[in-house]
Amino acid sequence: MPREARLRGESHGQTASNVAAVSQTEPRNGLQSTQLPVGSDTDEKMGAASNSTQRTRADRKERNMSETSDPQTHISPLPSEYSQDELSSKASSASDSVSASIDAQSTTSSCDEEEPLYNIHKIGSSVQDILAKDTLTASAVNDKHIAIGTSSGMLYVVTKEGLLHKGFQFHTAKVQQVVLDSTGTFIASAGMDGLVCIASLHTSEQYRFDFQRPMQTIALEPGFGNRSSRAFVCGGMNSALVHREKRWFGHKETILHSGEGPIWTLSWHDRWIAWANDRGVRVLDVYTHNVITLIASPQPSIRMELARCHLFWRDPLTLLIAQGQRITVANIRSRFQEAEDVLQNVSSLSTLIPNLNTNEPNYFAEITEIFQVDYLVSGIAYFQDRIITLAYRAHPDDLQALHNGAVRYQHDAQLQELCVIDDQGEEIGSDLVYMDDVHARCNDLHLASCWLPKKSSSDSRDDFLLYVAGRRTMIVAQPRTEKDHLEWLLERHEYGQVLEQLERMGKDQAQALELDYHEIGREYLHHLIEEQHDYSTAASNFARLLGNDAAAWEEFLWLYLDRHELDAALPYIPTQEPQLSEVVYDMVLVHLLHTDERRLLQTLRTWPAELYSRQAVAAAIQDRASSSSTLVACLAELFLAGHAPGKALQYLLQLRDPTVFALIREHNLFTDVQDKLAQLVELDQDIAGTQKPPSDAVTPLLVDHQHSIPIQRAMSQLDAYPWYAYHYLDALFDRDPESIGSYANQLVSFYAEYQYSKLMSFLRTMSSMYSFEKAYKVCVKHDYVPEMIFLLGRTGDTRGALNLIIERLHDVHMAIDFVKQQDDTELWDQLLVYSRDRPEFLRALLEQVGGEVDFARIMRNIPENLTIPGLKPAVIKALHTMHLQASLLDDCSAVQFHAVQGLVAQYDAALRAARYCDAQTRCIVCDQLLLVHAQPAMMFFCFHSAHLKCITSIPSRFSDADPFMQPTRSFSGTYADNRRAWLSLDQTSEEPDFSSLSSQTQSVQPTNHAKILSEAQKQALQRTKQLHTLPLAQSGCPICAQRQAYSLE
Repeated sequence: MPREARLRGESHGQTASNVAAVSQTEPRNGLQSTQLPVGSDTDEKMGAASNSTQRTRADRKERNMSETSDPQTHISPLPSEYSQDELSSKASSASDSVSASIDAQSTTSSCDEEEPLYNIHKIGSSVQDILAKDTLTASAVNDKHIAIGTSSGMLYVVTKEGLLHKGFQFHTAKVQQVVLDSTGTFIASAGMDGLVCIASLHTSEQYRFDFQRPMQTIALEPGFGNRSSRAFVCGGMNSALVHREKRWFGHKETILHSGEGPIWTLSWHDRWIAWANDRGVRVLDVYTHNVITLIASPQPSIRMELARCHLFWRDPLTLLIAQGQRITVANIRSRFQEAEDVLQNVSSLSTLIPNLNTNEPNYFAEITEIFQVDYLVSGIAYFQDRIITLAYRAHPDDLQALHNGAVRYQHDAQLQELCVIDDQGEEIGSDLVYMDDVHARCNDLHLASCWLPKKSSSDSRDDFLLYVAGRRTMIVAQPRTEKDHLEWLLERHEYGQVLEQLERMGKDQAQALELDYHEIGREYLHHLIEEQHDYSTAASNFARLLGNDAAAWEEFLWLYLDRHELDAALPYIPTQEPQLSEVVYDMVLVHLLHTDERRLLQTLRTWPAELYSRQAVAAAIQDRASSSSTLVACLAELFLAGHAPGKALQYLLQLRDPTVFALIREHNLFTDVQDKLAQLVELDQDIAGTQKPPSDAVTPLLVDHQHSIPIQRAMSQLDAYPWYAYHYLDALFDRDPESIGSYANQLVSFYAEYQYSKLMSFLRTMSSMYSFEKAYKVCVKHDYVPEMIFLLGRTGDTRGALNLIIERLHDVHMAIDFVKQQDDTELWDQLLVYSRDRPEFLRALLEQVGGEVDFARIMRNIPENLTIPGLKPAVIKALHTMHLQASLLDDCSAVQFHAVQGLVAQYDAALRAARYCDAQTRCIVCDQLLLVHAQPAMMFFCFHSAHLKCITSIPSRFSDADPFMQPTRSFSGTYADNRRAWLSLDQTSEEPDFSSLSSQTQSVQPTNHAKILSEAQKQALQRTKQLHTLPLAQSGCPICAQRQAYSLE
C-alpha cells in the first residue's frame, strides 16, 4: 500500500465579493483580459477566496503502527487568511513528516497482499515496434484510436489493439503534445520546432502553423471535426495564448492572454479554456473572452520543466488541477446565482447594492478542496467519484531539492503508481506501474483516459480505460470488474468471500459472470477438508453449498466416514430436499451404534423412519442391547417408528418410561398389558416416588377399559398391591356399583383400612352384596363401633346394638333414635330399665317425650331419692311438648270436620240440582227423541236420559256386553257432563244461563202449558215410585256403569 498525506481545504460558501479580487485590465492586441493579480497580494486574496482549511493525513496503515513507532503528525485546520506561502510551507512540512513516519513503519512491518485496482497490460504490436526505435514524448486517446508523438517529430495513430493506422511527419523536433478531437476525426500536435499541425484521419485535410517559438500545448474546440470554424488554442514559449479559427479568407488569430511566461498546458472544455503558466492556472470564458480567475501556483513551486501542471475537467463546471504534490478542486459558479443566494440572507437591498460591481465577470472560480500528496503527479483522471493520479515517487532528496528550485533530478524514481483518491482526499488504493525505464522523469510519464462504447445493448455500463505512457512503453489499465475481483479471491482461496458476494448478486447475475455457485462451493469444501482440515466448518456449509445435490452430499459423507470425521457432519445430514439413499442413512446409524449410543438414540428420534432400513438396524442393535439401556430405548424408538407400538411397549416397560401410559391409550394397547399390570403399578410408583400415590395412572386405565382387561384378571394381579386394588375397586364402585358384587367384602376391608369415611355409606347402600358376618368382623378388627351397631341392627340383634350404643358410645340421643327407628316396645323397655339409675338418660328421655314414650311411664320408672340434674326444665319441656301435641290433634280434628261438612253440603246440592229436559233431548241408548210417542223415560242424577224400554234392553251383566260398543251421546248426555263440572263449583256460584236453549223449545211449546205441566208432574211422580221399586233404577245409570267397567272415558 503506498504512502500518502493529504492537506484538504473546504469551502465555506463565500459570496462573490470575497471569492476573487479583480485586477486592473491590460489591453492586449485589442482584447481585454480580466485577471487576478499575482504576487503576495494574490496569495492573500486566494487564501480569503477559498476560505478553506487544510490538514495532513498520514497513511492508513500508520494507525496500526507498533507502540515503538513515532506518533502521527496532525495538522490543525488552517485559518482562511493564510497566505499561499504559508499554505505551501505547511503542506510541505506535513508531507515530509508523514513520509518520515511511513518510512519508519516500513522498516518494522510488512503489508499484506492487496487486490489490484486495475487489469494492466502492455500495448504491443505496432506500438512496441515504434517505441523500440523512437522515444514517446506525447500521447492522446479516444474511444477508437491512440495518438503517439515521438522525439523525432513523428505522429502515429494506432488502433486500440496497437495496430498502426496512420503516420504523419509534421515536425522536425520533439512533439510536445498531441490531441485527438472529440469526434475522433482529427489529430493535432505542438512541437519544439514551433509548429502546430492539425490533420484529418480520414481525409487529406491538414493545417500547419509556424509560431517561430517552441510550442508546448494545443487544444481543439469541442466538436472540432463537426464545426466549420476549425478553432483551436495553443501556447508555448512565446508566452501567449493564441486562438485561431478558420474564416472565409484564411485563419483569424487572436491573442487571448500573454505576458506571464510560457504556457505549459491547456484544456478546452465546453465554454471554458483553462491554461497553466508559471504564475498559476487561469480560466477564460470563451463567450466573453474574460478571464474569470487565477489560481496561483503553490509556493515554493517546482519548475514546470520538471513537473508539469495537469488539467482535467471533472464536469462542465469543475476543474481538477494537479501540480507537483498538490491537487486543487475548483468550481465555476455564476456571480448572479451567488448574489441571489446572498439576497435570501439579507433583509434590505440597500446593504447589498453598493457592493455589486457590474464590471466583474459573470462567473468566478471557487476553490473547494486542496489535497496534498506525498508524490509528484504525472497525470490525473476521474472515474466513479474518484480522482485517479499517476504518481511519480521521486527520491526524498530530489523532492526537497525540487522545492528549493533544483533544475534536475539527482536520483531515479523509486516507483510509479496509479493511485485512487476519494472525495475526502483519502487514498483508498493504488497499483504499481512498471514502465521498464528506471531513468524516466515526472514529465516523461503521461496519463490519458477514455470511455469505450457499450459492446451490446445488454451491457449495463461503458468501459473505462486508462493509458499510461512512458518513453519506451505504453500500457493500458482497466478497472477491475466484479468477475475479476471474484477470480482474484478464488486464486487466493478466499472462497467464503466469493460465495457471500455471489449470494448477494443472485443467480442470474452470477450466471452472467460465468461463475457456478455450487462448483465454487464444492471447491471451498475440499479446501477446508484437504488443506485446512476444518471438518466442522465444512460440514456447517454443506446445506448452503451443496443444495439439493444428493450425489454431492453422499460423496462428502463417505469422505467424512473414511476420515473418521462423520460426527462433525451428523447435525447437518438432510432428511428431505434432498433425501439421500437408504444405505447412507444405514451407514450413519451403524457408525453411531459403535461410537455413540446416546447420539444414535437422538438421531432415531429425529429422523423419519422411512429413511433407513428399520429391520436391519433393529437386528444390529438387538445383538448389543442386553447390556445397554440406551440401546433398549433405541429398539423402542425403532418399533414406534415402524408403527409397532405393541413391540415397543415391552422395551418401554423395561426402561420404566413414563410415556407408557400415554402410549397405551393412544394405540389402544390394553390387550397387550392385561398381563403386565404389576409392571405398570411399579412404573407408576416410580413416577410418583411413593408406594401409595394419592392418584395413580393405572386405575383410570383399568376402569375405562373393562372389556379389554376383565375385573377378575385385573384383581388377580393387583392382590400384591392392595393400595392399587382399593383404588381400582373404589373407582369401579363409583362408576357401576353392581360390577363389584364378588369383591364387595374385599372393598369393605379396603374402606376400613384406607377410606373410613366411605365405609358407613357403603354398608348402608350395598347391604345386599356383602357378608354381614365378614363385615362385622372387619369392623370389630378396627373397632368401628357405629358400623358394628349398624350391622347388628341389620342382622336383627337390636338388643346387642342398643347395648353397644349405651355401653360403648354412651350416647343417649343415638340410643333414643335407634329405638325409634326399630319401633320395638321391648327396646323401649330395655332402654327404660337401663336408664333407671342414669340421670342423664332419664333427662334425655324426658326431653324426647312424644308418641313413642309415655311420660307417666318414665316418671314412674324414676327411683325415689334419685337426683336428676336439670329435671325441672326437662319436665317442663315434656309437659309443654304434650300440651302442644294435644292442641295440634284438636286443631286437626276441627279442620277435618269442617272439610267433611263442606263435602256433604256439596253432595246434597248436587242431589237437589235441577235436571233439564226439552223436546230436543235424545235417548242416550237409541238416540231418538226422548219426549215423543208418550213413551216412559228415565232421567238419572248424572243427567243421562233414556227410554225405559231402552234401559231394560241393556244387559244386566256387563260381561255379556260388547266391550267395543260405542254408546251414543245425546244432548242430555252432553249437558250431564257439563253439569257435573258446574256442581264442582262453590255453592254460591250462579246457575248457568239456559237462555240459549229457549229458542230450541219455542217450536214445541204446548198451548195449555199449565195443564200439561200438572199432568206431567203427576205422571212423573207415579212412574218414579214404580221405578224406585225396580232393581235397575236402584243400581243407577247403566251407561255410566258400563263406561266405568270398560274405561271408555
